[in-house]
Amino acid sequence: MEQQTSTLTGEMRFTEHLGELRQRLKVVFLTLLVIFIVLIVVPRDPYEFLTLTGTYNPLVSIFLDRIVQDILPAGWTLIGFHVNEGLEIVLVASLVLAVAFDMPVIAYETYRFIDPALKENERKLVYPFVISSSILFLVGLAFGYFVLSRFLLIALKPFFAAGHLTLDIEGADFYYVVFLTVFFSGVAFTFPVFIYLMIRFGVVEASFFSKNRVYVWFGTYIVTAIITPDGGPLLDVILFFPVIALLELAVFFGKRYPGREPRASSKERRCTYCDSPLDPGQVFCTRCGRANA
Repeated sequence: MEQQTSTLTGEMRFTEHLGELRQRLKVVFLTLLVIFIVLIVVPRDPYEFLTLTGTYNPLVSIFLDRIVQDILPAGWTLIGFHVNEGLEIVLVASLVLAVAFDMPVIAYETYRFIDPALKENERKLVYPFVISSSILFLVGLAFGYFVLSRFLLIALKPFFAAGHLTLDIEGADFYYVVFLTVFFSGVAFTFPVFIYLMIRFGVVEASFFSKNRVYVWFGTYIVTAIITPDGGPLLDVILFFPVIALLELAVFFGKRYPGREPRASSKERRCTYCDSPLDPGQVFCTRCGRANA
């Protein structure tokens, strides 16, 4: 009977966790949807739209204009090959911007979901975690936008001349390369925050990174090479160095603060059948009466 009650309790707890996860995901989805709709529905110039003196341009077009002005090299021309290419670019751009703006909410809801498993001193990290991850994500976006994307296109330009190709680029290809470069640069910059939390929570010791620095650096380089578009090894190195610097900084601060206190390992004998404690040398369990080896 007690075993059945324990099973039901475990099922209830699992169901409660699923319910909480559903609520957290619902908040993330709704905020993401609201931002997405605002970017794609709200007109760039409400006055011209309401007075019918201009064409309708969604709010996200401001972002697309800035990309062309800041990143597209001089002499390059964007062209479209498909009827729905413009709409596709607007939708993808709105989604990327919505995820970027919604990142603080995503970080906060993720942390609150794992909050019940944390100790009181670990719960105090919630706001530093949200703030630091959001700031690093924005810094990574800026780095990918102003450095990586520009370098990628400038580095590819000589190959067009070598192949006697005109600089007419499909619009979707251009924007997608920029979106991927900027977004994954922001993601890469948040890695050190999670490494720091893993050290603080005792998941991994800071000494692990010191003893295995060569492997950690090599693995980081592989990750940066995978998440960046085709820009050659030099582009991977440009992203690799700031990520490694942040990673080493996270390990440094992780060493300065104690992590989760290790749990005492239980060496007492327990019944194989009902998990009741057994005295040393005891064979028959006093609760269920079964013999234990």
